[in-house]
This record gives sequence, C-alpha cells and structure tokens, in this order.
Amino acid sequence: MKRLAVTTFNRSYYNGLAKRMVETFIKFWPNDVMLVCYLEDMDANELPQADNVVGLNVFERCNPGLQNYLDFIGDHFSRGFAYKAYTWIDAARNTDVDQVIYLDADVITYKPVTNQWLDTVLPKNNLVAYMGVTMNKGKWKGINKPHSDSGLYWFDPNHPYAQKFVDRYEDIYNSHVIKEDKTRFPKPNDAYVLIDCILDAEAHGVKCRDFHPERKALSPLKETELGKYFRHFKAARKHDPEMDMFIDAILAGADPEKLEEEHKGKVKLKEQIDTRFVREWKNK
Repeated sequence: MKRLAVTTFNRSYYNGLAKRMVETFIKFWPNDVMLVCYLEDMDANELPQADNVVGLNVFERCNPGLQNYLDFIGDHFSRGFAYKAYTWIDAARNTDVDQVIYLDADVITYKPVTNQWLDTVLPKNNLVAYMGVTMNKGKWKGINKPHSDSGLYWFDPNHPYAQKFVDRYEDIYNSHVIKEDKTRFPKPNDAYVLIDCILDAEAHGVKCRDFHPERKALSPLKETELGKYFRHFKAARKHDPEMDMFIDAILAGADPEKLEEEHKGKVKLKEQIDTRFVREWKNK
C-alpha cells in the first residue's frame, strides 16, 4: 500500500519542534512512507537529507486559494491553520497514493511505526481515521457539540466519497463560511472543518473510524492507540523550555506517561512563556 504523510511549517517553527518531528519521522517510520513538508519561507535543502523526506513550496502548490484566504483572514490568530488546510487539500487532490496521512509539525514519533500496524489504522471502505472530540464546556456545556483533533489523521483519496469530501472541505475555506458561520464553526480552524466534513460523509452512509469514541479528552492522542507511537506537543507545551529534554528522554526509552506526570508538578507552563513571543507566533 502506498502512503504519503504531509505536514507544513515555516523556518521559525522548524527551529523549534518541527525539526524534531522530521527527525523522528525519519528514525521511526517505514522508508516507503514519504513525508512531504510544505514549506513557507525555507528551502527543501534545509531539511535533513533522507530518501523519504521532500520539501515543497506551500505557496507554489496551494495558491491562489491559500493566499486569497490569508488576505481575507489577515492577522487573526487562526491564520496558521490555513496552511494546514490547503496543504491537506493539495495532497488529497494531487497525489497518486492509497492513503494521505496528515501530521502536525509538533507531533513527535517515539517508537517504530510498522507497515503491519499502518495496515490496521484505516479499515477497508472507511474514508477517514481520526480522533473525535466532544465540546462540553462553556456555552457548549450540556450540548455536547461534536469536534475533532486534526493533529494526526488518515484519509483514503480513492474512496468513492473522497472527491465530495475534499470539495466540501475546500469550499468551506474558499467561501469564507468558516469565519462567518460561528454556529457551524465556533473557531475558524481546520479541526472544525474536518469534523463538519466527516459528519456529512457519515450522514451519506460513509464509514469513518474514530480513534476516540469515548470522547473523554479534549486532547485525546495519548488516550488512543496512537499514543503508543506519538506525542503531540501543541498549544503552550510547544513553548516549554524543557521540551527538548522531555523529547530526548522519551526517545531514550522513558515512559512518557510517567514523565508527563512528573512535569506537571513543576513550574506552570504559562509562567515560563514570554507572552510577547506567543502573540507574535499566533500572528504569523
């Protein structure tokens, strides 16, 4: 089975966690799974040299849709999610593979990923394998609004419903309804678009695999079987000055669950972070 993994980042992000993501992909993923990195402001030759890693210019591949949306959204905090969305659209539409796997640039692989395991992830006749989330806080308390975690998910571009799925996903961005319909999309990020398209597919009888049907966690990766191979250092965690040491420890064989419990007892992450830097990062 031919699989393609895709991600996207800029140089600043690469100098942080994205470099570790690429390095751990090379170390732990099968050589026949290609990682395509959609790059904003860096060249492909800046990536580690490996047979299964290539770099593409995200603007050359994803314009005019991406640039039009960036012009529309301006400096909104969700700007960065658009790169994810249009990267995935391009890969889903324009690659001749059996599966497209999206990985956030802050998803670290810490154990060998085998083709035998990958064969079990997206069952036959399923369109998507993803992590479901249920929003049940704030204004959604008691309403239990369906949501998703889009940091890592699988897609079958050859499924009979694939084109309709991608068309719907792309139209949500190109039409700007993602920003304008706050009931349908509480925030203009790709995770809400993903679940919107999954619910539509399921309403048409399409099977999708949910790694997290229990819907107990808002950041569910480590609660699922994916947690046996990956850790997602999203939100404030990506700015933790001790994150490199944490990653080194789990790559050396330390139990990530135990390390995370120990780390919680230290200084609160928000007290370690330069808030000016976070504001600047959000506006990129």
